[in-house]
Amino acid sequence: MDEVLFELRRERASRWLVPLFFVSGATGLTYQTVWSRELHLVFGTSTLAIATVLAAFMAGLGVGGAWMGRRVDTIARPLRWYGVMEILIGLYAWVFPVLLHAMMPIYIEAGRAGWSTAPLQFLLVGAALLLPTACMGATLPLLARFATERLELAGDRVGLLYATNTWGAVFGTWLCGFVVLPAWGLAATTTLAAVSNVLLGVAALVLDSSSPALTVADAEVEHLPSVPHGRTVLLVAAALTGFTGLVYEVAWFRLLGLVLGASTYAFSIMLLAFLVGIALGGRWGGRWGDRILDQRGRPALLWTLAAILLMVGVSSVWMMHLFTELPYWYVWWFDWLGADQAPVLVWILSMTLAGVVMMPPAILLGLAFPLTVRACIGHAGEMGSVVGKVYAFNTAGGVLGAALAGFVLLPLLYVEGTIALAAALNLVAAALVVWGVPTAQRVGSRVPVMAMCGVVGLTVAWWPQWDPMIMTAGMYKYVTDFEDHSREGITSYAKGQYELLYYREGLSSVVTVARNVDSGNVWLANNGKVDASSTVDMPTQVMVSLLPMQFVASPEDVLVIGLASGVTAGAVTLIDDVKHLEVVELEPATVPAARYFDDYNHGLLDDPRTDLVLEDGRNHVLRAAPGSFDVVISEPSNPWLTGVSNLFTREFFEIGKSRLKDGGVWAQWVQMYGMDDADLRSLLGTFADVYPHVVLYAAAEDADLVLIGSEHPLEPSVDTAASLHRWPRVLKELEVVDMQDPLSIVSTWIGDRAHLLELAGSIQRNTDDNMRIEYRAPLHLHEDTQPKNVSMLYRNARVPWESLGADPYSAAHLASAYWDRQDNGRAVEAMTAAIRALPEDDLDAAAYRTQLSAWLSEVE
Repeated sequence: MDEVLFELRRERASRWLVPLFFVSGATGLTYQTVWSRELHLVFGTSTLAIATVLAAFMAGLGVGGAWMGRRVDTIARPLRWYGVMEILIGLYAWVFPVLLHAMMPIYIEAGRAGWSTAPLQFLLVGAALLLPTACMGATLPLLARFATERLELAGDRVGLLYATNTWGAVFGTWLCGFVVLPAWGLAATTTLAAVSNVLLGVAALVLDSSSPALTVADAEVEHLPSVPHGRTVLLVAAALTGFTGLVYEVAWFRLLGLVLGASTYAFSIMLLAFLVGIALGGRWGGRWGDRILDQRGRPALLWTLAAILLMVGVSSVWMMHLFTELPYWYVWWFDWLGADQAPVLVWILSMTLAGVVMMPPAILLGLAFPLTVRACIGHAGEMGSVVGKVYAFNTAGGVLGAALAGFVLLPLLYVEGTIALAAALNLVAAALVVWGVPTAQRVGSRVPVMAMCGVVGLTVAWWPQWDPMIMTAGMYKYVTDFEDHSREGITSYAKGQYELLYYREGLSSVVTVARNVDSGNVWLANNGKVDASSTVDMPTQVMVSLLPMQFVASPEDVLVIGLASGVTAGAVTLIDDVKHLEVVELEPATVPAARYFDDYNHGLLDDPRTDLVLEDGRNHVLRAAPGSFDVVISEPSNPWLTGVSNLFTREFFEIGKSRLKDGGVWAQWVQMYGMDDADLRSLLGTFADVYPHVVLYAAAEDADLVLIGSEHPLEPSVDTAASLHRWPRVLKELEVVDMQDPLSIVSTWIGDRAHLLELAGSIQRNTDDNMRIEYRAPLHLHEDTQPKNVSMLYRNARVPWESLGADPYSAAHLASAYWDRQDNGRAVEAMTAAIRALPEDDLDAAAYRTQLSAWLSEVE
């Protein structure tokens, strides 16, 4: 009777584990997201930094699983331990920002002293994450120990817990990535997760108080085959599965980044699709394992596991046949859904495409974990330890896979080769599992072996093809830029007019250089988004460098953030005063690509004054000594991109200001497209809050802006603009972009700090905490916001009368420059003032009046 009551109480308590572990999975994913973001603010967003954070996080999970696995089967109250672990995680979450802040000076000073970045980052990140991630890793063995009272239900219970925790991670990905972080920011999200963990731990302790203590089972109900390598090969197979799972994830994310873009929403969607597949497989795998073991025995279970591991690789290769179809599907489904009307439709489209690529292999990966656990369990008394061992081996493989995929496999083998290698390792894992079946029990093995070999042979014979120009067409960005959405039209837009000059899958992005065979325009794209060109982008690329130089007497030390084509940094080399030019670039594959622009960047990379630094821009500025630069020119990619967005926050601008010398200036490129007027005002106000003196210029074609900030007064005028002529090669470059007339430069001036603060008003500024632009700008990616933003800026701009003196002819010429830029309001104002200032008998006045009348009639 007591034994029956014991089991009833245990079973009742076990039912509560599902909601508890669901919440645990949600908070765990939230911490991974939030802590990764906070760590990247310090250590950067280079591939090295990202891999370091991920490896440290997963290593902690593995350590926790292994450590608890060795002890859990001797613990009488695993629920109590579980509750303590959850409370520790929640309390640590509150301490984490303080700990990170304390680490920052250590990292900065060690970097300035010349310490190697990689070991230092891993040491500090590992120290910061070890305790909470080890606690997270310990939770699965603890709950598996408590929940499994009968050995015949081991697979089902492990699969249930594994799937429940993963479904929690799915919910956490959605809630964190689409709701809480965009609405509340990092600090509030952390607080919510921490409170949830503490309450979760308290609930577990309360549940433990009404649950019976467990005893260690002595009877060996079932044994593993008596062969030396029986469990060892399964653990090695688990490690290989973890390795390939992370390799696939990194490769799929790289692939889907080309199709879906690199916004924070796109990455959240990719993670959602992957986790949904894992969760589905995990739930089915546990029940399936129990059933096979009960009905057909352990050899059948091992053969099933081997077949699943084989199909993970085979299905991953088969999915590659769909890769070059994804851009076409994106366009067609975009039109069918009318996705340009609502961002949520873009998310649905992205989730569907991500699911097509990742779900089949991910489901199989999810199946593999509970099946491996079930195959390893020999008797009831080792339930928790087996779960801990399999989890630890699986996670250790994942750590190695995440590191090698980003640093070695993708740069060397590209996406296709990386997936092929992972598929081959899945085949090795399947062979190891088969090897674990004792020879005497390999009854009828010829048929399954021949079937597996046939599947592999068919896969190799039917190898997929990859078209770089189609894959890097950037349809996520340019789908609304052309009208013919037939297959032929899409193909023509992507590759019809272009000659591919360079293609490389680098550490952090895919870099493409191509030439338009009709116009001769050479362009460079990152992940399909054009970031530089030799024609239309030339004025912006040149002027973002030269505009700040008019305010610095002798710019000796200059930093340029972002290499791309090298044209921006190349314009700096035309200034004879420059003694040292640092160019910081995140992606090493961009360096050879810039060589295709040597005719436009003046051989920047061969200039002895150039020091190329392959590093995250924010991290480089953070580690630079205060007062290092006369001029900093920040021209990264668009602020809606994850990682790049960190270069547009108030905190980064404040760090940058402290790195300027006395009298130094900071030039910041800002786009006027792909975000609404509120976001543009937010960026302008954020920059103006940091610098006491600010001027704003509009670059060519009114698609780009240049913000210039300094601690000292900035006085734009004709004489100031003319000072650029003191460098003969600069004057020649200004002629190339048709800006040699100082009045042309003055005409691009829009306003000063007071003007920008008035324009921004009380709108929320962009900070490291709220990440406003990163989350809001992608919502307007397919809207034509540029005309509205231009109208807003010009409507509030004023004529810089103080820069013209009393010369009415300069006012008239400035009016013509305004009219050419379609700045009609200021054109009319300047021309009217010029006519009033001219003598009545001046012949030019009559011509100006005629011109003004024509303009007024056109404006009306």
